[in-house]
Amino acid sequence: MAEVKNKNLWVFVETDEKGNAKSVGLELLTVGRGLADKQGGALVGIVIGNKVDAAIASAAEYGADEVIAVDAPAFEHYSTDAYAKALCTLVEKYGPTTILIGATNNGRDLGPRVSCRLHTGLTADCTALDVDEESGNMAWTRPAFGGNLMATILCPDHRPQMGTVRPGVFKKGEPQTGRTCPVTRETIEIAPDEIRTELLEVINEVAGEVVDLENADIIVSGGRGVGGPEGFAPIRELAEVLGATVGASRAA
Repeated sequence: MAEVKNKNLWVFVETDEKGNAKSVGLELLTVGRGLADKQGGALVGIVIGNKVDAAIASAAEYGADEVIAVDAPAFEHYSTDAYAKALCTLVEKYGPTTILIGATNNGRDLGPRVSCRLHTGLTADCTALDVDEESGNMAWTRPAFGGNLMATILCPDHRPQMGTVRPGVFKKGEPQTGRTCPVTRETIEIAPDEIRTELLEVINEVAGEVVDLENADIIVSGGRGVGGPEGFAPIRELAEVLGATVGASRAA
């Protein structure tokens, strides 16, 4: 368990290969603002990647009191070993009380690895967040028993408190364009023998148009029942009227 040195709440702001912040991190900064205030600490954006100035700027505009950044070519592409070492190193140095991570593919991989190394708990796929007034602990709410009930989980004995949160659960606030905050840049060396997987090639394979379902407010979706490509014509018409994005099931 890492030593707690403050009441700060951290938000892991995941980046893409171009160094831009992914939407879920900005969503968590929005909800994290109120949670950090309840805990009596600062809201800190954690940015790990390569050439991440754009993500740092976004974190500031979405309310971070400060940003801690690890910016190096070794972090251009996500690696469990590299990112886990970086985040654990930062936690051990700065000692936050709470960490929020987006429940993306990378976040679901990173969160458990970090919590295990730090000997603390992790509540996965949260859909609601609050601070328990009686104990001051984070109250993590997530579906249980196949979604038939909602469980609220506390982590009273170990720190930092950690949770992953599903993208789209919280809405991004309005950015304060041009807002800045203090930025601390950390250098974390990753030796080649610390990475147990080797990235040989990145293949971006796109069939047809690129569809961003994660950031869509409205999705009009078709399934096997539409019968074929021609069945999507009315779906596209409805989506156009609603200003929506067209989606589909795997079967379709």
